[in-house]
Amino acid sequence: MKMRKILSKLTSTSIISAIVLGLLISPAGTIDVSAADLEFNYAKALQYSQFFYDANMCGTGVDENNLYVWRKDCHTYDAKLKLDPTNTNMSASFIAANKDVLDPDGDGTVDVSGGFHDAGDHVKFGMPEAYSGSTLGWGFYEFREQYEATEQDAHAKTILRYFNDYFMRCTFLDKSGKVVAFCYQVGDGDVDHAYWQAPEIDKMFRRGWFATSELPSTDVVTAAAASLAVNYMNFKDEDPEYAAQNLKYAKALFDFAESSPVKECNADGPKGYYGSLKWQDDYCWAAVWLYLATQDDHYLDETFKYYDYYAPSCWTHCWNDVWAGTACILAEINDLYDKDSQTFEDRYRKASNKSPYETIDFWAEIAKTVDNWMTGRTPQITPAGYSFLNQWGSARYNTATQLIALVYDKHHGDKPSKYSEWAKSQMNYLMGDNPMNRCYIVGYSDISAKYPHHRAASGLSRCEDPDPHKYVLYGALVGGPGPNDEHIDVTSDYIYNEVTIDYNAAFVGACAGLYRYFADPSMQITPDFPPLPGNGDPEHPLVPEYWVEGFCKDIVQDDGPKATEITIYVKSKNVSEASEKISVRYFFDATGMTSLHPNQMELRELYDQAYVEGGEGVDGVLTGPFKYESSKLGENNIYYIEVTWDGYPIAGSNKKYQLALGTYAWQNYWNPDDDWSHQDLNTTDDNWKGVPARTDYICVYDNGVLVGGIEPDGSRPETSIPPTDPEILKGDLNGDKEVNALDYAALKMHLLGTKLLTGDLLKAADMNDDGSVDAIDFALLKKQLLGV
Repeated sequence: MKMRKILSKLTSTSIISAIVLGLLISPAGTIDVSAADLEFNYAKALQYSQFFYDANMCGTGVDENNLYVWRKDCHTYDAKLKLDPTNTNMSASFIAANKDVLDPDGDGTVDVSGGFHDAGDHVKFGMPEAYSGSTLGWGFYEFREQYEATEQDAHAKTILRYFNDYFMRCTFLDKSGKVVAFCYQVGDGDVDHAYWQAPEIDKMFRRGWFATSELPSTDVVTAAAASLAVNYMNFKDEDPEYAAQNLKYAKALFDFAESSPVKECNADGPKGYYGSLKWQDDYCWAAVWLYLATQDDHYLDETFKYYDYYAPSCWTHCWNDVWAGTACILAEINDLYDKDSQTFEDRYRKASNKSPYETIDFWAEIAKTVDNWMTGRTPQITPAGYSFLNQWGSARYNTATQLIALVYDKHHGDKPSKYSEWAKSQMNYLMGDNPMNRCYIVGYSDISAKYPHHRAASGLSRCEDPDPHKYVLYGALVGGPGPNDEHIDVTSDYIYNEVTIDYNAAFVGACAGLYRYFADPSMQITPDFPPLPGNGDPEHPLVPEYWVEGFCKDIVQDDGPKATEITIYVKSKNVSEASEKISVRYFFDATGMTSLHPNQMELRELYDQAYVEGGEGVDGVLTGPFKYESSKLGENNIYYIEVTWDGYPIAGSNKKYQLALGTYAWQNYWNPDDDWSHQDLNTTDDNWKGVPARTDYICVYDNGVLVGGIEPDGSRPETSIPPTDPEILKGDLNGDKEVNALDYAALKMHLLGTKLLTGDLLKAADMNDDGSVDAIDFALLKKQLLGV
């Protein structure tokens, strides 16, 4: 049998993308939606906006902490990052000198798991990660009452803990409490961006970048310190022990940055993705929060050394410029401790060598910032009145300025002024009151953008695929409109439809602030949220479901068809559980052939997307033909060919595989119509543009066991559905006929192995009746207790 691997070089994806772009850049006013039909619900927006962080959780705690059934633990190998110069940016001599701190158990690895993926990609970039943690915390600090009023505070605190637990895990302290190293980035953007797949199946190389005495990285170190200091403020009353831990690490990181003789930006790692321009703003951002937390004058001294008084009004609060946020906290400190005198201002004048006659008013600079946004001095005002600063994430900058405006009003009479009214108009624009009639919050309404640039939610094998997304990325703020109120809603557009953790960071707080000033009884959260994907079917069925989608092209020569080119996608409802022992069998009947024995047929591998992207070790292996033996059928003329992926979860990757099966010989007849696996396949004239359809006649096997499809003799996968005892109350793990926090604690202890459940209590813990008690049940119980 002959077999050749042929990897085609394509340009068709770019052509398709161009066509789709042309169709989806809609002229203004093409959809008739009146303002009266739009929903301006800030409670719902606050609720939805936080779910983007569930979608972007990373590490070994995703199962336990996120509220989506379609997100699972991922990049778990970040917990075992090899401690060497190849896997980290630390020198061998530095590692050897600090091994007792970096690797106290001597296993040659460090744990840098957790945190959040930056965007639709899966890198954990330091600057946007730290900015997002601090800015989310700031919004919660300012508008906590609104989170509580809408019952979104528990969700917010889970997200804030996940951010700051990650920062503490990535900080390595010696016995005296001094920072030896801080891991600020995990993953390489150049490597990561070569893949488009769910994070649960990633196996890519993920390097770690560390700030050390050799590489001080002042900006990202202090940005993380700021997030930890904010978190201290948010948790100090309800969980003082946890808050104290946050403060300890915040102070240690700041001391590390301050004591370094060299202060610089973290140029090593982010490359061109997040090139930081300065460190002074992050340094001051951390210092003001540390002063707020400790009232230690040393932190104010450090702030005043570097604070740029006139900088806030030139831009807005964002990952690479936190001067505006710093000004707000400085102004709040002044109000708290020196509201009615000039002592605070004089202290700043002296420290910064300013004239004693120069006016210093920190709130005035914030007012000027918002005024500049309202009048078009800083951004451009679009024809429809939207303040547009930059093509890359215009909505990110706009909502950040909304947050600043709302914070200003909170501290100036705590009632809406022209600034909050402006913020409201801008948010309403983003909710759909615009010429495009488009909502830039995914899943918020029927007119929301539907194609965010996000691998995990898309369920696609490539971003150029125009198909609908598998999951709704609720609450994600897409990049936003352009300077002429235009927008492109396609997955491949990483400008208009990018989504990132820093885009949503200020957006969440702005939603809370708007609810504070403009709430009315009609603004309610969505009950039982988030909904299960699709038509409400759980994404974790009782028996793992596998199937194949595909299409084919029948090759015709002068004397008749000679081969079938087959395109397949192996699918599964599972995510992290997708097996790495999957194979697929295509069955054909040799009756429709003449002269040639099936073993003389030629097999050709035309394209293997997994191989193209990942190389050897993840590719499919094509073998056959093999005779199909079945006692049910007896003698038959059926054969099959098999593609096997050993060590790669192809069923969770959505990767394309193409092969050709035929005789390729003159005077030999080939009739695919009698082939078992040919039925239900869409036929096409172009094997790159075919439309895949689900088929039950191409079978899927897990380590040789049939798990999907129907064989020619009618064999199907075995299923086993455990009965449910109506006397057992799901979630009642202590037998008191109630489901409450005691049951939540009992399940946590069971999963940790400290106190195991047995008998009916164990059955009650099996929330989804799949026969096992695991993190899925923990997440379902948590959702039930949260009322979502």
